[in-house]
Amino acid sequence: MARLLSLASLVLFTISGFAQTSDIVIFSDDGTKFTLVVDGDEKNDYPAARVIATGIRTETPVLMVKFADAGIAPVRQNAYLELGKEYTLMLTTNKKGARVLRMTGEAALGTTKVDPPAIFVDDVPGGTVVEEVPGPSGRVVTSTTVVEEGGPLHDGENVNINMGVNGVNFNMSVNAGSTGGSTSTTTTTTHTTTTTTHGTSDPPRPVIDRRPVPTEPAVYHMPGYTGRVGCGWPMTAGEFADVKKSIEAKSFEDSKMTLAKQVGASRCFTVEQVKGLMSLFSFEDSKLDIAKYAYERTFDIDNYYKVNDAFTFESSIDNLNKYIQSR
Repeated sequence: MARLLSLASLVLFTISGFAQTSDIVIFSDDGTKFTLVVDGDEKNDYPAARVIATGIRTETPVLMVKFADAGIAPVRQNAYLELGKEYTLMLTTNKKGARVLRMTGEAALGTTKVDPPAIFVDDVPGGTVVEEVPGPSGRVVTSTTVVEEGGPLHDGENVNINMGVNGVNFNMSVNAGSTGGSTSTTTTTTHTTTTTTHGTSDPPRPVIDRRPVPTEPAVYHMPGYTGRVGCGWPMTAGEFADVKKSIEAKSFEDSKMTLAKQVGASRCFTVEQVKGLMSLFSFEDSKLDIAKYAYERTFDIDNYYKVNDAFTFESSIDNLNKYIQSR
């Protein structure tokens, strides 16, 4: 019987060894979202800035980080993770600008207490957050009861041994062998019972909404105007007065045109302001040039016919009209 118990202990020890695993936590130091792949197995359903992988059974897993941004090259790294431990790795950028994984922490499996990571709204597809209910925090306890049953153990009699370790069931049948007759050794049967005890509930994960708060864009409303809008927000009267003063200070027509177009590159005009610009030029060609340039940079674009008053010749009006029709 001692031989049977020794064999059972050996099997139990072997199963315990196979059941050992390791856990890893990987986070990006700049909040970059990624998907973690361990030995070809994706560990998160959607990209996140922090990923936990549990139950890793090999000491030399291949870790791959695939970024949500396809423009960032994936990181592939061979790791050495001693079983029975928890590891924390940081996804960061080295001095050469390449993404790398760096070990930042190591502890015995189950000894570290990590605050639950926050759920970020923008980590969830569609921005939808389902309320999380805290799950029970518990451990699996295996209790063993030894029952002695009287009676001899006869030659050739089989003894069944059933064991369970960490959810792995093992059944073994052992023949008592020939002893030349019956013996007075009693049969010892081991009954294994697995129960689950629960401690306090895990705290709920905080929900943080990092999405920008949508705001209504500021829209300029010109009193009495209901037509099409050619640009966002025209210059105020004070701003245009400063622009007009700067242009007037230039002595040459070309210099005035250059400055007017510099202003128009980042500003929005009204039709009255366009007429004011045209009045700063002496030559008809210059007036026509600035009228064409400002057309697509004017707020009340349906009032653009009013700039015709700034021309001296009818041909300039026709030329501008053909230009507008071609846009």
